[in-house]
Amino acid sequence: MPKLKQTLRRAALLFGGWTLVGLIFAAISYGIAVGENNSRFGWAEALKLNLVQFYLWGIFSLVIFGFSRRFPIEFRPLRTRNLLLHFPALLLFAGLHQMMHLAVLWSTSARLRKQFPSLLDCYRAYFGLGFYIDLIIASLIIIAVHALLYYRRFRASELEQAALKTQLAQARLSALKMQLHPHFLFNTLHSISSLVLEDPPKANSMIARLGDFLRLTLDHSDRQLVTLKEETEFVRCYLEIEQVRFGDRLTVEFQIEPATLAAEVPHLILQPVVENAIQHAIAPRATPGSIKVEARQTNGLLRLEVSDNGPGFTTSSNSFGSQGLGLKNVRARLEQLYGNQHCFEVSNRPEGGVTVVMQLPFRAEE
Repeated sequence: MPKLKQTLRRAALLFGGWTLVGLIFAAISYGIAVGENNSRFGWAEALKLNLVQFYLWGIFSLVIFGFSRRFPIEFRPLRTRNLLLHFPALLLFAGLHQMMHLAVLWSTSARLRKQFPSLLDCYRAYFGLGFYIDLIIASLIIIAVHALLYYRRFRASELEQAALKTQLAQARLSALKMQLHPHFLFNTLHSISSLVLEDPPKANSMIARLGDFLRLTLDHSDRQLVTLKEETEFVRCYLEIEQVRFGDRLTVEFQIEPATLAAEVPHLILQPVVENAIQHAIAPRATPGSIKVEARQTNGLLRLEVSDNGPGFTTSSNSFGSQGLGLKNVRARLEQLYGNQHCFEVSNRPEGGVTVVMQLPFRAEE
């Protein structure tokens, strides 16, 4: 059914287009006749002459379109055979059109039949001039058909390139995402190995929570976007692992606006940021430390903020390149997914510690 509608739409456009061309040329012919005081050539004659001519060209244009698509003229590389085929084709199209045009006019016009008793006499009188005009029209149609074919090919190439870019972007996102898994896994296994001899119960607890985290991760391994609710579950599971390791030295606070829980965020986008805070603010110090995770909606944007009360970055180290693989991947994934529609900032807090802010377009999961 959609294909039938498309065919009918194209047929209507073709009919309307050639009707418009016929009316325009009929008006021109009638204007010339009026200027020459030719009273025998009225509006009805001008309309019949031109509508018959261009309706026939409407039919021939379909044949020309099929011929040009079968034997396209291309210059890179030049298809000489196709180019040469168009010269006899032009003569054939123009000749057939002129024969049919004159035959229709002669058979429907009493004035022409009276002036020319036979169709052959009509051909002798008008075929030469009409054939010359038809050659020009056939050439213009072939040029228009090739312009349409080149445009279609250009659009198809653009769509293909866009699809390839999308596939490349997805592949790059998947590669960046896969880098996060071993990065977190190696750090956790290192923590477990350090606790195996010192505190076996804590090591067992970390292994159990690591299994839960890996299960959650694998359940969403084929998705680039998850809801903020799901993402915070990953972060909580990760923080449970780290709290086994650090005990009272680690305090965690979540301030999540309920309206933001349905927002779409990149999978595993918070965990590397939280891990970075633990590595720089909690692990190096013997004193207790805290991490706060916030989420709120402002002006159509989702603002995610992870802050700690650690020592912060010194002037020499406060550059993005020195902040580790996790944060580099976070920024790369945000750039890949959102382009210039996102914001990613790392800054020292006035009261001490570091704040990482991410602002993304607020898009609720359907």
